[in-house]
Amino acid sequence: MNQETSNPKDYQVVSFHNSTDFRFTPEMGCMYSGRAINDMTGEAGIGAGVTMTVPYHIGHQLALNLAKAVMVKGAPIKDAADKPQGVSLWSETGLENLKKSFIKELYSEERPKEQSQAEVLIAKIAELNKLEERLNAKLGEVTTKDEVVTESSEAYRDKAEVIAELTKREIKFDARKNKAELEKLLVA
Repeated sequence: MNQETSNPKDYQVVSFHNSTDFRFTPEMGCMYSGRAINDMTGEAGIGAGVTMTVPYHIGHQLALNLAKAVMVKGAPIKDAADKPQGVSLWSETGLENLKKSFIKELYSEERPKEQSQAEVLIAKIAELNKLEERLNAKLGEVTTKDEVVTESSEAYRDKAEVIAELTKREIKFDARKNKAELEKLLVA
């Protein structure tokens, strides 16, 4: 479990702001590692004027892609004579400056504490114990509900009343069973 940090910025968090007047869509590059990024509305892409808090690497990739989209959108492709221009759409410094305008570094998270295999297994035991407690609590609720139903079904004074109710509800039963077993059929 010895994880090495490949980059000191792995635990940094940034604010990404789409300050443009258009929706930054996955087709324009609103993606990270081939996956579309959605804003809080759940719609693909990030709307105009929307700010999101994201991990450093995602924020910088989004900012770079948005900067390129802005420069492509605003670049003249043809000159006045309607002939294609063979010039670069952006310079490295211009692209970097525009990219920086879309992100703001917020804070760094603490690097997770490395754990030994024994610590991981002990934590797993604690997690499983909590799960077991929740399951037992749920089973206790079910038992309590059954007890409440049984108590409320004791309104029947004798087996004959229970049989009469079963017959009225058209529930199949074995008349040889005792009153408690027949009452369970009314609850089910």
